[in-house]
Amino acid sequence: MKSKKIFSIILGAAIVSSLFVGCNLHKDTIIPEEVVAKVVKASEKPKSYYGEAKLDIYENGSLKESGLYKEWVDNSGNKIKRRSEVESKADGKVITTNDGDKITIYMEKDKKALTSKVSDDLSVLNSNYKDQFIKQLGIISKTHELTFKGEETVKSMKTYHILAKPKEKNSLIGNQEFWIEEENWFVIKSSSESNNMRIDQEYTKLDFSPKLDANLFVQKLSPDVKIENLDSSTAQNKGTSSNLKDGAKMAGKPILHLPEDKGYKLKSVTTNNFEKINHKEVEQTYEKNEAVSFILTTIISDDNSKKDDFKLPNEKEITIRGQKGTFMDDSIKVVCWSENGLNYSILIQDPKLTLEETKKIAESLVFTN
Repeated sequence: MKSKKIFSIILGAAIVSSLFVGCNLHKDTIIPEEVVAKVVKASEKPKSYYGEAKLDIYENGSLKESGLYKEWVDNSGNKIKRRSEVESKADGKVITTNDGDKITIYMEKDKKALTSKVSDDLSVLNSNYKDQFIKQLGIISKTHELTFKGEETVKSMKTYHILAKPKEKNSLIGNQEFWIEEENWFVIKSSSESNNMRIDQEYTKLDFSPKLDANLFVQKLSPDVKIENLDSSTAQNKGTSSNLKDGAKMAGKPILHLPEDKGYKLKSVTTNNFEKINHKEVEQTYEKNEAVSFILTTIISDDNSKKDDFKLPNEKEITIRGQKGTFMDDSIKVVCWSENGLNYSILIQDPKLTLEETKKIAESLVFTN
């Protein structure tokens, strides 16, 4: 995470302003200027804190599981340090620590721990709560209409209430609600709907002046705990830069690809081998005008022959290359089908690329020699 404060403050203000001011939305979607000013001020120096929260998971309106959550966060230095403790009936107690350099996830019930170095891939774990929420709003605003519902008091704290409603019917991600503590722009209560599930989270205790010991963020595990280093596991499963010939060799048969004369350039080919789950795939990234247009993935798995009858809310049945397929048009757009014993998907990256154009691309695919 870049630490240029001035740039961060200006960017944060620009994002928040663009979300609520520059859009042709209802009147109550516009956040007052004093609210935006508080957002900018809060981003100058996020505070350290200790919090306790309750997490409830509902399915079809019925409570299925509840969990208790505690967290300690030290924002005082250049590296953010975290500790969280989550406890539920199903999974027992899980303790996660991040000392700024190393992350350890200890599952008490299974006597197992996962470790990893903090890297760019895990940058979300090393960003403050304000930055995380602004990025989240930026993503949600693409698929949801944001409404500022005004001020409300939650646990004796003044909050801003924001509601996000899907722009499309039957969206995979449903209503999202946030109650943000005014002084620090901290989400102290939230509700998230997805399909037939709803997750409610609310902080029951929040202290922005905690006494934090450095030992909090380091775990000393007993000798009987089985430790798995995710860095070495990731290295084994990491995608390998390759070519179409190697991709076909991995599949054990010819695979589909797009000829060079169709207006798109093959930027890269990556082969992935996830040995633990017996899953292999070949990713072909195609670009146009030096920008990525779509990613064609060939999935090689022993489960290819098994049909999956589960459908996502925004997934539609289509015919593609003479085969039965599906098209999902949500926060991500992807076309899927099976052919010659392999599963294929086209992940659309160019927002201007339509379903009909994607189907034409699919029809132009040919097998490797």
